Amino acid sequence: MMNVIPPSSPANPVVCEVARALADAFLAGENTPGAMRERGIRALGRSWPWLAPLTLRLRFDLGKDAWQPGQRDAMLALILAFPAFQAAFETGDEAPRIKTYFYPVFHARMEEPPRALAGLALSPLATSGDLADWLGLSPGMLDWFANMTRRDDGVEKRAHYHARWVAKKKGGARLIEAPKERLRAIQRRILREILDAVPVHPAAHGCVPGRSVLDNAALHVGSPLLLKLDLRDFFTSIRASRVHALFRTLGYPRMVARHLTGMTTHRTPLRVLREVPQEEYPSPEERLGRQIWTRQFMERHLPQGAPTSPSLANLCAWRLDTRLDGAARECQARYSRYVDDIVLSCADGNPARGRRILEMVQNIILEEGFSPNWRKTRMLSSGGSQRITGLVVNRRPNLPRREYDLLKAILTNCRRHGTASQNRHGLPDFRAHLLEAVSRNSERSR
Repeated sequence: MMNVIPPSSPANPVVCEVARALADAFLAGENTPGAMRERGIRALGRSWPWLAPLTLRLRFDLGKDAWQPGQRDAMLALILAFPAFQAAFETGDEAPRIKTYFYPVFHARMEEPPRALAGLALSPLATSGDLADWLGLSPGMLDWFANMTRRDDGVEKRAHYHARWVAKKKGGARLIEAPKERLRAIQRRILREILDAVPVHPAAHGCVPGRSVLDNAALHVGSPLLLKLDLRDFFTSIRASRVHALFRTLGYPRMVARHLTGMTTHRTPLRVLREVPQEEYPSPEERLGRQIWTRQFMERHLPQGAPTSPSLANLCAWRLDTRLDGAARECQARYSRYVDDIVLSCADGNPARGRRILEMVQNIILEEGFSPNWRKTRMLSSGGSQRITGLVVNRRPNLPRREYDLLKAILTNCRRHGTASQNRHGLPDFRAHLLEAVSRNSERSR
């Protein structure tokens, strides 16, 4: 007999998933043992000998009255503790798997969000049926887009994402997971009508409407000492559990939050992970490190490339921003975050004090479930070039000298030889592209 984790252990998510789905099936209709057993057979796709005694046990322990929402947790505990149910996962035969999901006949109502978020104009979605109608989907299609009908198998025709590896300028690779057209449209509606209504922390500037790279840089102009940190694998480190907790905090019932989470997170198929560029890591140690790094993609995470991911990442980082902003204020510093780039500007240029602040910030980042990129941690004094997200902020936000000279040379050559001579990348409207670049540079120089 092969070694398995005890089914009652929370470390076995497969068993817990089957138990939760069975509880929903039992709650989705009449509470007579016969009717519960029929729904259990439909949920599992076959009849199991322990289904009949399990339904009798549930009816005996939970009573004959109509099911109530508060009984789900008690039913789930009874199912997990049922010896025959546990034994079904310990044999060498095929273990129970869910083939059809049920929704209970009762549904939780939209709950009130925290007081700080009261009055938000969120789309009211009290049930999974309401969510399906809101998106114009059938219940089956809703489950399919939320990956609740089968496990991710990586088959291209059934996958919801296009994936590609993109080489970074300074080495390494980035995985871009772009949703296909139909899922992208669903995510954009979730973004417009739910996520955009939720305010992000004032210190967050990346991918926030009305805030820009220039706004982020302007906060730190003329600082005696800049502290720069980078969050490692920012999107990938935000798991589905955080996203689900966010939707629950906004007031959405459990099943609605589960569907919303399924449609905005992704588990990368193994076939994609096998395609990670290996030629960039010639040594065995570097290759092993890269293989360990790719394992985090096997858990459901925010896909870099989905329209909802930046907004969800900012909202899930609210507690991180709150703690870092408070710590910065206590240290007479200013804090901001542009996606995964963290900057603190200190009121004095004392390097020893700056190192103590860095250590405190790194500890907070780790406590909040993120990882600082140690290699990109910097202390920049006013005696050298201070750059924030590509802008120099020593005296005012401005382009680095090299980029300014490059833009000036391109404009000079355009005047002498025409704009077509400088359009090396074949942009469709190169003139408009140049005018936009000049406008951005002028705005930064003010």
